[in-house]
Amino acid sequence: MEIKVNGEPLVIEGKQVEVGDLAPNATLVNRIGETVQLKDLLADKVTILSVVPNILTRTCELQTKRLSDETKSGDIQYLTVSRNTPQEFNTWNQENELDVDTLTDESGEFGRAYGLDINLDGNDLLARTVYVIDQNGVIQYREIVEELTEEPTYKQPLQVAKDALK
Repeated sequence: MEIKVNGEPLVIEGKQVEVGDLAPNATLVNRIGETVQLKDLLADKVTILSVVPNILTRTCELQTKRLSDETKSGDIQYLTVSRNTPQEFNTWNQENELDVDTLTDESGEFGRAYGLDINLDGNDLLARTVYVIDQNGVIQYREIVEELTEEPTYKQPLQVAKDALK
């Protein structure tokens, strides 16, 4: 699959998961440095899984803040995944006075499992993506943002997540 960065083509490596697929498991590192299994975090919860290339960039910050704000009622679990380190995520949360659940794809296992690996200027990152995963672990919504520098759609995944709660 191909996306664009400032209009220039960029290839996403691997096979992307689709709506209707069971969300693949992956080993990730949480904010306190513990290794966790994604399947355990997703169990029995409707989840918006937000994937950002780098939390320290403006568009990723906007995406993370907006989805955090939209899910603050707590009915919908909100998780952010990136290749940022736990320390970078913790510093970002502190600086923004937020408490976003962040997960680091340190091993690259998540990127491979979801088919989201990109290489941007020599940096191994993840393509900007939003998933809605229902309480049974099935992907109900997926948006791989076509232009990496743009924000994702917000209204549609939030509505899909609300509908999944019913």
